[in-house]
Amino acid sequence: MGPVVGFSQDTIQKKKSQDVWQQVKEHVSVGGWIDAQYAYDQRGDDHSSVMQIRRARLDIKGSLSKWVDFRLQSDFAPNPRLIDAFVKVNFCQYVQLQVGQFKIPFSIENKYSPLDLELTENAQVISALSGYKDVTGISSYANGREIGLMLTGTLASAEVRGEKIPILKYGVGLFGGNGINVKTDNMAKDVSARIEFSPFVKNMIFSASGYWGKYNIMYDGASTDVDGRRYRYAAGAEYNDKKWVVRGEYVAGLTDLPSLSPSPDHDGWFVKPAFTQGFYVVAGYWFDFGWGKDIPLRQKLRPVVRFDYYRYDQRDALNTPSLYYSAGLDWWPERHVRVQLNYTLKQRCQMDQLGHTLTAMVSVKF
Repeated sequence: MGPVVGFSQDTIQKKKSQDVWQQVKEHVSVGGWIDAQYAYDQRGDDHSSVMQIRRARLDIKGSLSKWVDFRLQSDFAPNPRLIDAFVKVNFCQYVQLQVGQFKIPFSIENKYSPLDLELTENAQVISALSGYKDVTGISSYANGREIGLMLTGTLASAEVRGEKIPILKYGVGLFGGNGINVKTDNMAKDVSARIEFSPFVKNMIFSASGYWGKYNIMYDGASTDVDGRRYRYAAGAEYNDKKWVVRGEYVAGLTDLPSLSPSPDHDGWFVKPAFTQGFYVVAGYWFDFGWGKDIPLRQKLRPVVRFDYYRYDQRDALNTPSLYYSAGLDWWPERHVRVQLNYTLKQRCQMDQLGHTLTAMVSVKF
């Protein structure tokens, strides 16, 4: 059959390309953002002043069908690496299966993207026990992620003031425990689980989560062939609507770390069990306003405060708590640009000198 009368071959081909592109746009979205950061840090006579491109993310996500979703996210700063790579099968509201590399179901704050987090840094205990700058060292800069599989779902819902809201949600997964972008060839796999309960109040949740597993203890950059325990627990609550965000969490964990002294609990290698704990409380409020009465462009500004307590090892009397007092401004002059300004006063108990950190970060979202 020849070309349709009245239409050239080029026109027909162009229309076919437009139809294919329209179908792709309906099922796939491409986005990302760039974070440019300046940080000044001072403690006593020690000073640092750092400028960097902290993140350069490319995020591709979409749906293959009404049952199957996917996500592929990479970060090109400071080095190219894969962040998210998973497929999610939506069987029903009670059961969804997620397979690949993604965030573990542990703590409330770990769910947050950096674009949604109130301050430029996570709370100390979240960084130490949720796979950011982990105390074990094996999953540092894993951004709270692991490789594995996870079941999630909403077990109960209720109608509150004419709107259906989830009352009971869960997530439970099996993970390799070695961090991201590495083989998970160890025999012992890790388990992480989180449950969230909303007490029939929209935007209010109570959460409890745990992480149980083992890891190969490293000493002076070499493997010891000894598996250490890594147990973590978290409990907290959050209220987050379009104006207010108030969140608090307590997180604790027992971790076996290498030691130069013998341990009665282990044979063949010196191991020191460390009990790490901490909590934080953060609060912020959004103010919405425009550039002027004749300009419809809106902007948002949120003052934020946070108190952050952290102790690396509760069992060590010489290891004193670290207290951070943070305040910041979170400003979106328009929906593609974010500006953050944070100040943190750092206090280490039984030390005379206080620390000061000033951070400014500009994010461009596309």
